[in-house]
Amino acid sequence: MAALQYVDVPGYSAMLFRRTYADLTLPGALLDRARDWLWQTDAQWNEREKTWRFPSGATMTFGYLEHADDRLRYQGAELQFIGFDELTQFAERDYRYLFSRLRRLKGAQVPIRMRGASNPGGPGHDWVKARFIDYGPERPFVPAKVDDNPSVDTEEYRKTLENLDHITRRQLLEGDWTARVAGSLFRREWFRVVDAIPATVRRRVRFWDLASTEPSDGTDPDWTVGALLSVTDSGIFTVEDIRRARLRPAGVEKLVSHTAKEDGIEVSIRFEQEPGASGKALVAHYVRMLAGYNVKGERPTGDKRVRAAPVSAQAEAGNVQIKSAPWNGAFLDELEAFDGDPKSRIHDDQVDGVSGALQELTGGSRRVAWGDLYPAEESEEEAAEESAA
Repeated sequence: MAALQYVDVPGYSAMLFRRTYADLTLPGALLDRARDWLWQTDAQWNEREKTWRFPSGATMTFGYLEHADDRLRYQGAELQFIGFDELTQFAERDYRYLFSRLRRLKGAQVPIRMRGASNPGGPGHDWVKARFIDYGPERPFVPAKVDDNPSVDTEEYRKTLENLDHITRRQLLEGDWTARVAGSLFRREWFRVVDAIPATVRRRVRFWDLASTEPSDGTDPDWTVGALLSVTDSGIFTVEDIRRARLRPAGVEKLVSHTAKEDGIEVSIRFEQEPGASGKALVAHYVRMLAGYNVKGERPTGDKRVRAAPVSAQAEAGNVQIKSAPWNGAFLDELEAFDGDPKSRIHDDQVDGVSGALQELTGGSRRVAWGDLYPAEESEEEAAEESAA
């Protein structure tokens, strides 16, 4: 309906997207709906271009973004309306790219609009939630539940949804964006959100879990995360800040350096050190770069679940709180979804950062300073890698 709003205006162009062409052609989907509404009007359908053309010359076209480079098919388009159906099925990079296609002639009165509609869930759930649900009123989000749709037999629909798991049912029936398939280690209600950091902080540490890849061509790389954790004399831990970005190595260095200056020299800085000579070299590089700060590398011991267990125990006991900030939502979402499976597609970089910081504050980790090689404790793989290097 929004796409059709200005089809009486000459030169107006609208485009509606689904993730795949097959999605467009499903019974009751966008193409079906358009035919139902327009086949007895003066609008003309072009099957090859998947476009309705109106007597004014305005057009409404249907597109899809199934593969990594599909967005480039629309590089020359000039559009005044773009709509995404089931937005959580799309990659954020494709959504952002299409903003470059929104433009109009000087003096035109038609508004420039980008609209999305979606249920919770799907591969893009996190970025859609962060952009619209968590961001604030500058990006309006209009919730809708099953009772808001007068054309649906709500009683029968509710019955069919009873066959689903409780997470998917909450997402589809209640439009609940906080409903997620949870791991077994964390619950968001364990973490108190506070407005102020305790005055009795004994020590602070910023723990970095480094990555060095930007998202591109359909990839979903790890994040660089720096978690700032403090502890009071009474044993209360506060997650004061999370720095989270996906950058190339030079960008990561700038982020780490800038954050260290903001934190101050009283904050200890720790890095997760990967096995082998390359891990040692990276830590050595950051120790030199951050001269004047308390900087060390730490080799992780045990799998991710083992390292995260102390954070889980402290949180369940009510000893972990988080400073109120825009990053809270993504942080709690990741903790709740964390399952510790190395083959999982769920990101766990924030979990690793907080786990490393808590280990440092409680003395439960193994520190590796520049020049400390621990040759007797190296694995055969690490020794071979160092020898080859």
